Amino acid sequence: MIKIQANISGYTGKPVTVLGALDEHSGILVIAKVIAMIPRFEDCIVIASDARSDRDATFTHEHLHDAISAYFQLRGNLASDGKTALLRFGEFAAMADPSSAIEHDGVDTSGPRYRIAADASNAHVAALAICRYAAKSGAVADVVGMMDELSALLGGEVLTL
Repeated sequence: MIKIQANISGYTGKPVTVLGALDEHSGILVIAKVIAMIPRFEDCIVIASDARSDRDATFTHEHLHDAISAYFQLRGNLASDGKTALLRFGEFAAMADPSSAIEHDGVDTSGPRYRIAADASNAHVAALAICRYAAKSGAVADVVGMMDELSALLGGEVLTL
């Protein structure tokens, strides 16, 4: 289980911390709680919009398209059991669900285009940042798994790409 904390400011409302957890095996992401901004909580991976803060990753407006795409990918898919949604918002995080803050803006050659509403809250953006992190961490895990399988096929010999 990966604990994720997004500290976001600069959008609508007061700065917030959104806490979530990603089950690495099932791919299920739970956005659990929205609270006033706090420093690093326990053993969380911290995503922050302030590049000067204590963080593991920075989230900027340039990441919004990827984050929105990750949100829709998670929201539209089920876990391997075929029943459980990959993205869930807990009771104390319902206000962070960005569905009301995302506007479709047509389609171009790279796929769907989105626009974030001018009144999108810090909590909405924090949830999007967590979705982006979850999607990226899944891709990294897939590559590491592939490398492990290649190494096993080669009998432990060194493999460079």
